[in-house]
Amino acid sequence: MMVLNYRGDYMVDIKYYLNVAKDEVKSAFSHNKMLLLLSTLIFVIPLLIGYFYPEQVTGYVQPIVDSFEENIANGTVELTTQSLFVNNVTVAFILYALGALGGLLAAIILGNNGLFIGYTGANFNLLAYAALVVPHGIFEIPAIIIATTGGFALLSFVLHFIWNLKSPDYSYLDIFDPYFSDVKITLGQRFAAAFKQNQSKLKESFIFLCLAVVLLIIAAFIEANITVPFAKVFLSFFGISIV
Repeated sequence: MMVLNYRGDYMVDIKYYLNVAKDEVKSAFSHNKMLLLLSTLIFVIPLLIGYFYPEQVTGYVQPIVDSFEENIANGTVELTTQSLFVNNVTVAFILYALGALGGLLAAIILGNNGLFIGYTGANFNLLAYAALVVPHGIFEIPAIIIATTGGFALLSFVLHFIWNLKSPDYSYLDIFDPYFSDVKITLGQRFAAAFKQNQSKLKESFIFLCLAVVLLIIAAFIEANITVPFAKVFLSFFGISIV
């Protein structure tokens, strides 16, 4: 009599798919190092400016801070897991979409986030600010950087696709004709060849977006349920209290 080990087979399948997912994520990061570096710099440089030169950017950033505080006060932004997740994922999708549409607006929004965090940190007790930001920020900040990188990767796909549509690489066409020429290429074949040549870029952009969403789920839960209690306990050791 044959006995099937469903539990064992199930665990093997999970491990297999986890390994596949891990390899795909590593590949996406490896192939898009420069785009990831660009997104990181777009965030970090304004953050440093906001922290070290708060007086110079007060006129620009303070209205954003006031608007954010007002939204929390009137309930527009609620500090619940669902509300924070929806808000953050909306920002991530906007960054992703704008990154694909040229990147300038995505860069402005991402830079504004960095500037906001740096400026707020400069006007707050640094230890208290770190305690209130780091627990969820270690997931949320990489998430918005990764989402922007995904948008840039999607833009790269679109630009390369258009270029290869105009100048197709014959090696991506399944045509074995010694007398083959440009004249014989149909529009459908051009699309197929261009997509086949660049499909990895499209896949990698979606991987970045999905990874950003996963990180934002974690960040939203931590921010809504863990950050403040942790900060209160942690800061109490230094004689600092928060409301």
